[in-house]
Amino acid sequence: MSKQPFVFFDLGQTLVTEWDFINHFDGKFLELLNGYGARIDMRNYRAVRDNIIRDRRIGNGSVRELVIEICRAILPSGYENAIVRRIDPEVKAGRKELFRFADGAEQVVKELSQNKKCDLGIIANQSEDIVSLLQGAGLDKYFKVTAISGAVRMKKPDPRIFQLALKEAGREAQECIMVGDRLDTDVCPANRLGMATIRVTDSLFALQEPREDCERPAYTIAKLTEVPATVEKIISRK
Repeated sequence: MSKQPFVFFDLGQTLVTEWDFINHFDGKFLELLNGYGARIDMRNYRAVRDNIIRDRRIGNGSVRELVIEICRAILPSGYENAIVRRIDPEVKAGRKELFRFADGAEQVVKELSQNKKCDLGIIANQSEDIVSLLQGAGLDKYFKVTAISGAVRMKKPDPRIFQLALKEAGREAQECIMVGDRLDTDVCPANRLGMATIRVTDSLFALQEPREDCERPAYTIAKLTEVPATVEKIISRK
């Protein structure tokens, strides 16, 4: 690997913390479920939610798919579409108001781009409105490539979104590192292309366990702030 690798980041639950959004969403969704007759408390709701994530019953889907699967697990058939319509405004408002950069995100980005001379990019399954979060924090200037699914009309784990990012970066996969929280949409496709991989476990998707060899990251870290030191390890071993 070059002494100046290209480091790609996922956004949700990697560079961007979603814990405040998740707590807000859980409360609103639980209230809505009980309004439709679910009669479930938060502890049991979260047990159902976590089992769905652990069992990968939403595939590579979004909050919408999670809502549908939870409804199917808790309520009689037929309520899911009505509840999706009811919860959608809360999801949109929550994204706008509660998404924020993870602790240390700015420090990590600056350290990688300035001190370690890495080039940075983003490969993320997000709607285009996420760009305003980057711009508002003044972090957009650090990323040479931004492959956002809502803009490029491709979603991870489709290898084409990774290949698009690599082409825009002008790099081979072996010169690049992917940092993300999900084994299925971040680690596996990046490994298959030959990128080095770092998994961050400060995420709901820490519930995932590897199901095949491609889902085993080169490094697993608990916090985003561990990324620079981990990148240094990867560089030194090449």
